[in-house]
Amino acid sequence: MGTIDPMKLRQIIQEYFSFTRGERIGLIVLIVLILLLLVVNKVFFYFEEPTPADVKAFNDLLRQVEELEKEKEANQLRLFTFDPNRIDSVGLARLDLPGYVKRNILSYRNAGGKFRSRKDLRRIYGMNDSIFNRVEAYIEIEVLEQRSRNTAPLKMGIGSSFKSDKTSARTTEIKKEPTINKFVIELNNATVEELEQLRGIGPVLSKRIVSYRNLIGGYVSVDQLFEVYGLKPEVVQENKTKLKVDTAGIRKLDLNFMTAKELAAHPYINFKDAQRIVDFRSKNGYISNNNILVTDSIIGIEQFQKLVFYLK
Repeated sequence: MGTIDPMKLRQIIQEYFSFTRGERIGLIVLIVLILLLLVVNKVFFYFEEPTPADVKAFNDLLRQVEELEKEKEANQLRLFTFDPNRIDSVGLARLDLPGYVKRNILSYRNAGGKFRSRKDLRRIYGMNDSIFNRVEAYIEIEVLEQRSRNTAPLKMGIGSSFKSDKTSARTTEIKKEPTINKFVIELNNATVEELEQLRGIGPVLSKRIVSYRNLIGGYVSVDQLFEVYGLKPEVVQENKTKLKVDTAGIRKLDLNFMTAKELAAHPYINFKDAQRIVDFRSKNGYISNNNILVTDSIIGIEQFQKLVFYLK
């Protein structure tokens, strides 16, 4: 094996790594341009005039967010002492009972029914043992005037049989229990078969209603049915009086632990917004107040109004 001439090797290296005059000039120009760009990038912000902040608009936005929080707190379900004969629809809406039970309490009262003891509430359609045992201690019923069971003395003789029959009929009419309207569907617990009972909703649409319910984590309003694909607005409007929602089981989103992909799976959050939430969390740490989504312009106010009910 022959040896390589050192002079020849040096010539090869020089030819391989040397630059022509034009290449050297181009390299110098490129370096100068890079340095200029770096300098301009730093200097530019010193001459840029900051946009004046709209304090009024920001305060208005904060006020809207605070009102949303107050409304959310006011709408939170809880148990409190109540008289089923006197509580109105607003009070029932705040009471921690399934929506269909509350609807049937009102239907029973509208039909003329009265609750004379706590046990009477147990007869309401949909009030099972577990629900009743949880709420029984909060029921306070004002003593009702008892109807006299004694009827006037009957005159014996001609016509006495006729009068007796009339009195018996009246007594029977008084004791007759009013009919309870059972056709009230609670959206968050309804099955496909139950939803098919509604006018204008067949097997396909009822499955879509259930699928959308699973996707958003449960309905917070009957009006969300307008968002179900293929469900006509007039059909929703026609069936609204037959529907109620119980928000106790709504599935919440955890902004501090969910990934962007998991957040974007919710219909009210697109992937771009989900990524902004995750980026904000990474830079600023734990999100302790959901209002920051609006105050830091991560999402818009209208989107936040729809989403707030699904946030932990």
